[in-house]
Formats: sequence, structure tokens, C-alpha cells
Amino acid sequence: MKKRFLIKLVLLLAVIPSPVLFAKGAESPDALWESANSAYTAGDYLEAIARYDSISAQGYASARLYYNMGNAYYKDNQIGKAILYYHKALRLDPGNDDIKHNLATANTFVRDRIETVPEFFLKTWARELMYRAGTDSWAVMSLIFFAAALALVLLYLLGNRMAQRKTGFYGAIVFLLFSIGSLVFASIERRKILHPDEAVIMITAAPVKSEPNNASKDVFVLHEGTKVRISAALGDWREVVVANGSRGWIEVKSIELID
Repeated sequence: MKKRFLIKLVLLLAVIPSPVLFAKGAESPDALWESANSAYTAGDYLEAIARYDSISAQGYASARLYYNMGNAYYKDNQIGKAILYYHKALRLDPGNDDIKHNLATANTFVRDRIETVPEFFLKTWARELMYRAGTDSWAVMSLIFFAAALALVLLYLLGNRMAQRKTGFYGAIVFLLFSIGSLVFASIERRKILHPDEAVIMITAAPVKSEPNNASKDVFVLHEGTKVRISAALGDWREVVVANGSRGWIEVKSIELID
């Protein structure tokens, strides 16, 4: 009798749908992805955005997902959101030329034309080099360069000829510097991911104030799609810096972080 009861209980549990897996309205990420792509192809960009956003809400993130979201927002003429998600995609895939091209295209619709403050060419070169790979890639390269440096140290210590010892000595120094540089790049990228300090203006026109309150005077106005750097925070206000070095305070509701 007891055995028959256990069998019936097992069968009963087997046919009760899991509340997690089969919650009302829940769809798998794969199903959402396919339906979002279909909606995008059919020109229903708002539906595509909603479904891509449902994937993101489940905790999934990838350059491809953010790239598609950027494309859908761009097609729906939401330039600020499009630029935001292209930047998100670039954070995960810094060397992707398609993302860079679409971001550049979206930026042509931004009203603000801000000249960048000239900087030392080595700083520009280093930043562009850093953005060619992500955190994981730079960390792996750092380990590879360090291993190469150790191998060259052994060559220096065990080499029988002067040429071998010179190669080991100088080569070890070079690869050790490469390893340190890669580790620095990885650390900077990781900090940007964990503590994002860049944002995009999300409203048509956002007044930038001299102080963090509405009673202060307007310093200048930024428009939808402009990227800013956040340098300080106070309550519902953020101090932002634009490419030409100008700064001021803006309400947090006017921006969205590139995280």
C-alpha cells in the first residue's frame, strides 16, 4: 500500500509544471531571441526591443544582444537609447567594427558638436590600444607575456653563450613590461565595468547647472545622445564633464549609465 502511494505521489509530482520554468508568460532566452529577431525583421521594432529587454532582465548580457538592441532603438528613432546600447556592446566587444560603424552613424544625429580637448598622442594611442580587447583578453595576455619573461630569464641564467644571455636578459625585460602593461589595461577595463563613470543624455534637452539644484543658473544645455563622464554625485544630481572639458551638474533622471 505504501509502495503504491509513493508511486502515485511521484507520478503526481511529475505532471505538476515547475512554477519557475513554466511561470505564466515566461519564455526561454532562446525563444525570446528568435521572436525578437523575427519582430525586428518584420519592422516591429518596439516588440523587438521589449523581447530583447526581457532577455536582459533575466540576467543575460552579450555584445550581440546589446548590438541588436541598439539597432532596434536606432530604427525606432530613439537615438539616445541606440547610442547607449552601442556603447554597452563595445564594452563587451571593443574591437567590433560593426558596432563602431553603427555608433558613428548614430552619433551623426546628435545635436551637440563638442570639440575634444587635444591630448598627448601617446595617451590617445594607449587608449585606442586598450579598447581593442576586453578585460579577460588583457588578463590572459598578461599571463602569456609573464610566462615568456620567465622563460627568457631561464635562458639568461642557463645560456652558454653571451648572445643567448643577452637575448634572455633584454627579452625578459621587454616581456615583463608587456605583462605589466596588459595587467594595467585589464585593471582599467575591470574598473570601468564595476564602477561605470560614463553616461548618455536620454532627454531631448538637458540643462546643465552651475550647482546641484534647480535654482542655480544654466551653464549650458546638452542634447539626447551626447556622452558625458560623471565626476561626482550628490543626491539626485551628477557632475558631468564633456569632451571639451566643460562641466556642470545635471539631474540623474536625464542620463543613463553605460554599464
